[in-house]
Amino acid sequence: MTRTSRGYVRLRSKNPADAPLTVFSHYQSRQDLTDMIDGIRLTRERLVRQPAWQQFHPRELSPGPGVVSDRDFEAFLRKASSTSYHPSGTCRMGTDADAVVDSEGRLNAVPGLRVADASIMPRVITGNLNAPVIMMAEKISDRILGRQPLPPSDAMYHRPRAS
Repeated sequence: MTRTSRGYVRLRSKNPADAPLTVFSHYQSRQDLTDMIDGIRLTRERLVRQPAWQQFHPRELSPGPGVVSDRDFEAFLRKASSTSYHPSGTCRMGTDADAVVDSEGRLNAVPGLRVADASIMPRVITGNLNAPVIMMAEKISDRILGRQPLPPSDAMYHRPRAS
């Protein structure tokens, strides 16, 4: 499931002390809303109602057993959903005309300025942003300082067995 709704960040005014306007646009894409509804239904029908859970007498707290139609789910999700304060992608890295920075974090429209934070991520990842942001900042800072990239590593890592 890849989120397709896109928000934006814009200047609120010409005053640099004014905080920017940040609009997340949750569920702008119908597919994102459908995916969330499907996820709630899957949890209800395939997980919580399994015989193994019944010994714990599960009862649904949210969205509640009265939420059954797509319209009910949509109303619930639009009211209950919020951001987890990990916005990214507002200053996207890339090579196309819509990209804001290049692969070295250089801002296309402002010579001499680089960006090295979550805003340059082209897509929202499915995990915490901390480690990827640290990695991007390290790589970009190495480029600024003229350091050569580290050679590829042959360190051992876990590979799951094919099932």
